[in-house]
Amino acid sequence: MGLLDRLFENRGALSQPTQWLLNALNGQPTASGVSVNEQTALRNPAIYRAVALISSTVAQLPFKVYRRLPDFGKVEEHAHNLYGLLHDAPNPECTSMDFREALQGDLCLYGNAFAQVERETGRQGRIRALWPLLASQMTITRDKNNRLVYYYNTPSKQYEFPFDPVHPSILHLRSFSADSIVGRSPIQVARESIAAAIAADSYGARYWGNNSVPSGVLQGPKNARLTDEAHQRLRDSWNAAHQGVANSHKVALLEDGWSWNPISVANRDAQWIEARQLGVVDVARIMGLPPWSLFDMNQSSTYNTVEQQSLDFVREISVWLRRWETQIDKDLLGARRGGRTFFAAFTIEGLLRSDIETRYKSYALARNWGFL
Repeated sequence: MGLLDRLFENRGALSQPTQWLLNALNGQPTASGVSVNEQTALRNPAIYRAVALISSTVAQLPFKVYRRLPDFGKVEEHAHNLYGLLHDAPNPECTSMDFREALQGDLCLYGNAFAQVERETGRQGRIRALWPLLASQMTITRDKNNRLVYYYNTPSKQYEFPFDPVHPSILHLRSFSADSIVGRSPIQVARESIAAAIAADSYGARYWGNNSVPSGVLQGPKNARLTDEAHQRLRDSWNAAHQGVANSHKVALLEDGWSWNPISVANRDAQWIEARQLGVVDVARIMGLPPWSLFDMNQSSTYNTVEQQSLDFVREISVWLRRWETQIDKDLLGARRGGRTFFAAFTIEGLLRSDIETRYKSYALARNWGFL
């Protein structure tokens, strides 16, 4: 039985939200009337794409432990126990890609990501496994002695992890932070903009649900008089025949003297399409991505700009990579305690790979100048 099995009684319970989380699922109301939190924001396609793109990119890159050489070079240190945990599998239940994708997803949404560090007893804190924890169920406070304490909330119990600067039991990744302790959730900071994008999507869904045409009125003859029952029957029969996408463009047969008069403006007049496009650009700003990576092609790309766009993407992703590297160096490889022999680093050459013609020209140049 693993450490988390013994500690949390049932690892399956970790996937079930606590009561305080259930209360928070509706999110906070916004000016648009849409409640937004980290989970409801994923309903927006641009948010989902941005989080999935960043998380999968960080997860697929090789992550290795290196040993520094006296001549300032480096060599992969396969014998280090952390090498296999970062590069292959951090625990018996998931791969390194699964682990990093889950934590990076929380990091993008909540501004924080956590993993429990399982250490062997009697071996100077040697790390045995890393277990992902849900950022939505973690609370960080300070005790009466001003020491950090991590509280992890499960359906049955709250678990306490006091901060240990020598052998930390929690690996804590954070994004932009005001106090360098707790990261800020980009979803909460920009929830008004995200709510506006979700509201535009909801408006479009309701529009299509009402036959893709403006709302209007059925106008009868001048002296027509209908009872309440007749009014209801007329409305129901009209909706049954013409409401919904499946009934689009059907011929309307009206009684003598009756007519259909649309009264609302068209979608383009309400600038609905433009609002959705702006929502994608706003999400790109919030998540630090170039708009084209979210399939916003309003500014068309040319062969001359593709390479520069790729470099822009790598530059934005590198911020997340550096957060992983520095935190693991500090908490797991002892950089804070003077450990300078080993360090963790991502391999990003695959993201910088250009087209085959450009690579061959670079190889030829390098051979001619003698450094390849």
